[in-house]
Amino acid sequence: MSTTLDKFSNTIHQLQNYLQALEAESSQLEIPRLSGREWFDILERKLIPQLTNQMYLVVAVVGGTNIGKSVIFNHLVDQQTSAISPLASQTRHPVCLVPQHFEQQHDLREVFQGFQLVPWSSAEDPLRQDEAHLLFWKNCDTLASNLLVLDTPDIDSDAEVNWERAERIRQCADVLVTVLTQQKYNDAAVKKFFREAAREDKVILTVFNQCQLPDDEAYWPLWLNTFYQETGAHPELVFIAPNDRRAATNLELPFYPRQFEPASADSHPEVNDSPPQTDSAVNLMEVLSQMQFGEIKIQTLRGALKYLIRQDTGVPSYLREIKSRSQEFRSAAELLSEHELAEIENWPLVPNSVIVTAVRKWWQEQREGWSAHVHGFYNSLGKGVLWPARYLHALTTEEKRPPMEVYRDQEWSVVLQTVEGIYDRLTLVSELGNALLTSRLKSLLSGTSREALLKTLHVEHSQFDFTTQFEELVDREMTSFKSESPQYYSLIKQIDRAAAVGRPVLSVGLFFVGFGAVGDVGTQIVTDTMIQSVVNVAGDVAGGAAATTVGETAVSSSAASGMGYLEAKIRRFHAVFAQKRTEWLANAVRTHLLKTLPEELKSAVALPDSEHYHAVQQTVNELEQQLNQLQITL
Repeated sequence: MSTTLDKFSNTIHQLQNYLQALEAESSQLEIPRLSGREWFDILERKLIPQLTNQMYLVVAVVGGTNIGKSVIFNHLVDQQTSAISPLASQTRHPVCLVPQHFEQQHDLREVFQGFQLVPWSSAEDPLRQDEAHLLFWKNCDTLASNLLVLDTPDIDSDAEVNWERAERIRQCADVLVTVLTQQKYNDAAVKKFFREAAREDKVILTVFNQCQLPDDEAYWPLWLNTFYQETGAHPELVFIAPNDRRAATNLELPFYPRQFEPASADSHPEVNDSPPQTDSAVNLMEVLSQMQFGEIKIQTLRGALKYLIRQDTGVPSYLREIKSRSQEFRSAAELLSEHELAEIENWPLVPNSVIVTAVRKWWQEQREGWSAHVHGFYNSLGKGVLWPARYLHALTTEEKRPPMEVYRDQEWSVVLQTVEGIYDRLTLVSELGNALLTSRLKSLLSGTSREALLKTLHVEHSQFDFTTQFEELVDREMTSFKSESPQYYSLIKQIDRAAAVGRPVLSVGLFFVGFGAVGDVGTQIVTDTMIQSVVNVAGDVAGGAAATTVGETAVSSSAASGMGYLEAKIRRFHAVFAQKRTEWLANAVRTHLLKTLPEELKSAVALPDSEHYHAVQQTVNELEQQLNQLQITL
C-alpha cells in the first residue's frame, strides 16, 4: 500500500506541475482558470496533501441553515466549541478540533488549503464577520490521533461566501456527517452540495435532526429516500435525533441508529406504519472511532482520483475545452488570413540611373591594374566633359532633386495608401462576427492608433538610408552573378579590357553595366514605366511576411544575352528591392499595430499539440492505469 500511494503521490504532483504550465500557456484562450474547478480543487485540497502514508480522517459536520449543525458538532466532540445561534447563517467560518500534537506532524495549512489558520479562542469565533477565509482550530485530547472534526458554515445561506467555505471543507473531507431536517432535506443548494459529495465517493453519515417523535418515525425514511434519489448520496449510517432544545443546549441530545434501505427510483415508497424501533441512543464519537479508518481513507482517495480523471467532469473535460477553444482561434486566424491586409500595387521603383550608377561602382571595384587606371581616367574626364549635358538634361526633365529623394517621397505616398487600406480591411474583419477577432481588433483600432502608427512609420522611413541599402543589394546580386555565371563574367571582363584599349571611342557606344558615363544622360533602354507595369507587391501582414510578385524574366538571374540580359537584370534589382521594402512595411505594421495578435493566434492554435498538453494527457492515462492497483485494504 505504501508503494502504491507513493506512486500515486508522484504522479499527482507531476500532473499538478503540468497543469499549471498548461494553464500559463493557454491564458490567451480566455477560458476559466483552474482554480475554482471542482476537480482541480480536489487535486490541490485532497490529493496533494493527503496522498501520504500518514493517514488521517477529516470528518465534517455539514448541512443547511438552522438545522442544528453546531449542536451536532458539539455533541460529537462533547464540548461547547461552536456557538449555537437561533439566527440563520451565523456560522461563517469552520472550526476544527485536532488531536494533540497533530499540528507538529502535519502542516495544517496544507491540510486546509485556501484557509487562514487561526487558533481557537472562544465558541464565538466561527461567528466572526470577516471577509477572509478563516479556519479556527484547537487541540482536543479526547480525539483519536488520526481524526480531525469540523463544524462548517451553512451550505444554503444567503451569503454565498459561506457556500464556498463549506465546499472547501467538503473537498478535503473524508466523512460528512450530514444533518438533515424535514425542512431542509429537499433544498436545491443542499442537493447540489451532496451531488458533488456523492461523485467524490465521500462516506456519508446522516443525522435526521429535529424529529417530532414518535410521529416522524413514519416519515423520515420517505424524506431520506427523496434526498438519496436526488443526490446519489447513500448514507453508511443513519441516526435520528428528537426536537429537544433543552437537551440540545445541555449536550444531552440522544442519537438513535436506524436502518435505511433506499427504494428504487421507479417505486413509490409508502409511509411506514410499523411501530418505532426500540430506542437505544449511541455516542456519535464512539461510532466514528469504531469505523475502519483505512478503508474509509482509501475509498475517499479512490473517489477523488476517479473524479479527477472522469471524462465529463475531470481533467479530460479541461483538455477538450482547450482543444475546442483552440479551434475557435484557428477559425479566427483563417478569417484574418483570408483577408489579406496589404495588397500593394505600383510600388515605386528605384530610378534606373541609380541602378546604373550602383552597378558601375561595383564594376569599377572589380577592375585591376592598368585597366582600372585607364577607365578611372576616362570616367573622370567624361564627368567633366559631360557635365553641361547632365545640367541641360536636368533642366529639361525637371530633375532638380536627387533621384533617391524623389523615390523616398513616392514610397511614402504608397505607404500612406497602404496603411489606409490595412485599417479598412481590419475594420471589415472585425465586423464579420468572430468574437475573438472583434474584441481584439477593436482594441487595436481604437483611439489614436492610426495616427500613432503613421508617426512611427514616418520616423523609420525618414531614417532609412536608401542609397546605402540599394548599393548593398547591387553588391550581393552582382557578386552572386559573378559566382553563378563565371564564363559570362569573364567575357564581360575581356570586353572591359578591350574597351580600355579603345577608349574614348567605345565609351560612347557601350552602356552595359556602366561602361563610361553614357548611363547618366543617355536614353534608358528599359524605362521605369515598363518595369512598374509588371511589378505587383502583396504584403501578408498578418503572417508577418511580404511577397513580391513579378514576371519570371524580372526575377531570373540568367536571361538571354545582350539587351535581354540587361533588361532582366534591372528588373531583378527592382523586384528584390521592392520585396525588401514591402517586408519592412509588413513587419512594421505587425510590430506596431498587430503586435502580438498573430503570435497569439498561432500559439493558441498549436496548444493541443504542445508538450504540456500531451504531458497532461499522458499523466491522466498513467493515473487511470494506477487506479486499478489501489485496493481497499487496511
